[in-house]
Amino acid sequence: MKKITTALLLALLGASYATAAPRLKAGDRIVTLGDSITQAGGYQALMQKVVARFYPNLGIEIVNAGIGGHKAPDMAARLQKDVIDKKPTIVTVSCGVNDVWHGFYNPPSGVDLEIYTRLMTQIVQQLKTSTSAAIYLLTPTIIHESLRGPENLKLEAYCQAIREIARRESVHFVDLNAVFNLALRSTQIGGAPEFHLTSDGVHMKPAGNFLIAAAILQALEVPIAQILDATDESLPAVRADDTRLQYWGRWDQRNAGTTGAVTVNTGSTIIARFEGTHITLHFTTTQYSHQFPTLWMQVDEGEWKVVRPAEELRISSAPLAARSHVVRLVVKGFREWENRWDSPLVGSVVFRGITPDAGTHLLSAPERPAKLVEFLGDSITEGVLVLNTGRRETWTREGWPQFSDGRRSWAYQSALLAGAEPRTVGFGRLGLSINANGGVPPALHSFPFVYSGAPLDKSRQPDAVVINMGTNDGQRVSSQVFGPLYRAYLETIRKTYPLAQILCLRPFNGAHSTVIEGVVRDAQDSKIGYIDTTGWINPEAHTTDKVHLNLEGNRLAAEKLAAILKRVLGEPI
Repeated sequence: MKKITTALLLALLGASYATAAPRLKAGDRIVTLGDSITQAGGYQALMQKVVARFYPNLGIEIVNAGIGGHKAPDMAARLQKDVIDKKPTIVTVSCGVNDVWHGFYNPPSGVDLEIYTRLMTQIVQQLKTSTSAAIYLLTPTIIHESLRGPENLKLEAYCQAIREIARRESVHFVDLNAVFNLALRSTQIGGAPEFHLTSDGVHMKPAGNFLIAAAILQALEVPIAQILDATDESLPAVRADDTRLQYWGRWDQRNAGTTGAVTVNTGSTIIARFEGTHITLHFTTTQYSHQFPTLWMQVDEGEWKVVRPAEELRISSAPLAARSHVVRLVVKGFREWENRWDSPLVGSVVFRGITPDAGTHLLSAPERPAKLVEFLGDSITEGVLVLNTGRRETWTREGWPQFSDGRRSWAYQSALLAGAEPRTVGFGRLGLSINANGGVPPALHSFPFVYSGAPLDKSRQPDAVVINMGTNDGQRVSSQVFGPLYRAYLETIRKTYPLAQILCLRPFNGAHSTVIEGVVRDAQDSKIGYIDTTGWINPEAHTTDKVHLNLEGNRLAAEKLAAILKRVLGEPI
């Protein structure tokens, strides 16, 4: 397929109605204006990879100015703040998919062609007046991969409008629509019907992002050989199954030495220690159809920083002092509704390994905590909406990985405060009587697995298990239904972890608390206890939505639970 797209790119991507496309130069700032396809960051990451590989001394910056759902009126309204004020030297403008696609919604909310043409012209003219940037207009890609479908037939007029604006205003022009149509037609003719550039007909899979990135880079006169070389998958020098790496949380490591170690839970942690100046972390990113999850990263005892998985993730912008260092990564947040159970796993992190810089070598990880605490629960346990602020209507799906925080959740932090290693297993909406987001089955059925087909690794048993279950069952089921389910859940956990102390939390909102307390009392197991959380949390002050704990709520709950864990980990309840 790469040979096909290469030929198409060579034939189609260098087109420009300006006299010549400027070559990349020192200090270039490329601002990419667009919608969710741009916001996802996939094609910019590939562009950055090429630039970092072949033009590292130019200090080129790529600024993402994409916002999901935006159309021409939205982009025109924020042009000054999101583009002009960034002082770009190069601007790419990608707009039109939503203007057409949303016209097929019920009720329709698209943008008329005349208005679209006027506003796109206005955007170009304002950029020309207010900046000295080179402007690259991109035709919209596709809407569904049925190339002669009604959406794509209507989209052609919008693409033609972009072609005319580029010609009339003498700005650079890249015909992405032509490339996507021809690439898809070639696969259909070539008998590859399972090949897709998009995940849903609009949002890009890695192949689609490759075409967009290559198109823009070709228009910038970056040689096609450099584009191909830089996008070859690099193999880590140290694979994910190396015993010097330390994993916290539930990871599927059955194929860690080949395809990588996989987790679907926030709070899952990787710890590595090395001697030298720098290492590069390798993740698989081909599963992300729309948006990457977020990770926390810390080098030594420095500031925690939010990063995203990348095929090559450098741990710092500059070499470190030549000595021993420790890097820690913690899964922060996912797109909660993306597939996290059945293949293909979209809501997952796949860690492939590490490549040390020259003169740097991996050391054994620091000694892990002696005690392990496993937390079983729902979105409150995994840290969903910890960081959300503002009105509920502003809680867009695009913001979900940023709103969540698996590292600062009450579960993760209470274990650390108790001197133990946390293992967080939380899924939004999960209950004993209800499936979780992402296709996860009810708690009784999902407990024994990392995800579907990946059995729980029992080689390291937890010293304590904390259960926070019942909130999502709430009023959904009666106590007569919930009680037996909770009892069966408790029995399954006990069979799996025969020596663990099991702490059954009263859900913070009190759901089914009387039933839970009764099941614990009837269990007649000295290592099973009920933790009454009454008064721990004030819903008005300590939650973001009367349910999900905010940072202060998580801190308070962590401190209260840590005091209990310290006692429990030292002696029976």
